Amino acid sequence: MRTEEFWVLDEDDREVVARLTPGLGEDAARVLAYLLLRSAVEEGPATELALRIGTGLNRNAIASAVDRLESAGVVDRTAVRDDGPGRPPTAWRARSTLDASPTEVYRHHAGALLDRAAERFGTEEGAPDDRDEQDERLTLGLNWRPNGLHLPFYAGHEGYDEFGVEVDVEHREGSHRALDALVSGESDVGLVGAATVLRARAAGEAVVPIAVVYQRAMAVLYTVRERFGEPLTGVDQLRDRRVGMPARSETRVLGRLFLSQVAPDGGVRIVDTAGEEQDALLSGEVDVVTGSFSDPRRLERRGMTVDTLAVADRFPIYGPTLVVREGTLSARRSALEGFLAGTTAGWAEARLDPTPAAERVAARSSGSVDRAVRTFEVASREFGGSDAVREHGWGWQREETWERLRAALDQGSLLSGPGSA
Repeated sequence: MRTEEFWVLDEDDREVVARLTPGLGEDAARVLAYLLLRSAVEEGPATELALRIGTGLNRNAIASAVDRLESAGVVDRTAVRDDGPGRPPTAWRARSTLDASPTEVYRHHAGALLDRAAERFGTEEGAPDDRDEQDERLTLGLNWRPNGLHLPFYAGHEGYDEFGVEVDVEHREGSHRALDALVSGESDVGLVGAATVLRARAAGEAVVPIAVVYQRAMAVLYTVRERFGEPLTGVDQLRDRRVGMPARSETRVLGRLFLSQVAPDGGVRIVDTAGEEQDALLSGEVDVVTGSFSDPRRLERRGMTVDTLAVADRFPIYGPTLVVREGTLSARRSALEGFLAGTTAGWAEARLDPTPAAERVAARSSGSVDRAVRTFEVASREFGGSDAVREHGWGWQREETWERLRAALDQGSLLSGPGSA
């Protein structure tokens, strides 16, 4: 009787897998990590049997993963000789080293994201970009003041030059201002809420989403128990209540979308809060306000009991999204590839160790490093994942999810209308 030993991924290999996952998806990352780590201790390629035992994946998952890795050009298919009859079994080996592979993976993933965007949203008739294709400098307009949600860009900022692009980061007051800066040409790339993106496209703006930074919308409706008078557990309790929302904001659109499902007859009074939602709530001007998932924590830190309803629990729709003009997508592919590769690397770095990026954010905002870390850790865990991300990697977008959001906005009469919706 012959025994055979196999190398197996274990907890010590988690960081290698985690670094590759944003650019490949979970299964392909496990397979590539196994091949890279195995090559350091054992000569020769790995058979399907070795991959199945070494990664813990089944046959179908292995087949899909190696197809993805071959398409990315990071593994080679070969065969190994054995003592059995018939054709030698197929096997695979990594083409590069453990140090170089993440960079190659991120570059390929960036190209795949742009191909996906062009396939789903791009047109050949977009207005040309004013910048030359050889100009590898981009301006990124983020959707708010520096905060924990922006950590992947600040983690990537140190490494963008590795991918041949220089990125200037600017901050805007909300998604609509980030979109305005993009449309006017002040920014080359904007971080904009998905609902704002679709409303802009419906209004005729030639803008294209190239990557979904957070896969689920982070908007919430919340109140304080003392003000509301009872625990807020369901949307039906909002009828005949006053709900505070800032004008021309992503949270206003999503808040109205949420309310349209419970009070389509106008049974909820919407109050403009001029961006001071919590002041309006605490003063009694309104009963409930809209905001981001992290906003209620400011009140909880003050000892208040806060109840929250998450929009994404009723509508599983996209959150903040990277957007470009159609002309930029068609004319500046090289710069966009470098930017997306660097941001994918930034997402991986922030997931592994968010503190360095949080320190850069805090330096620009005079905020707390710990708070930025906590915000990103919660956001990436609760809003950053999806089946598409697990299969393809960070930022991946699917047409059916966009269509679900478009249909919901249309049904709620929110797809088009005045900018103060």
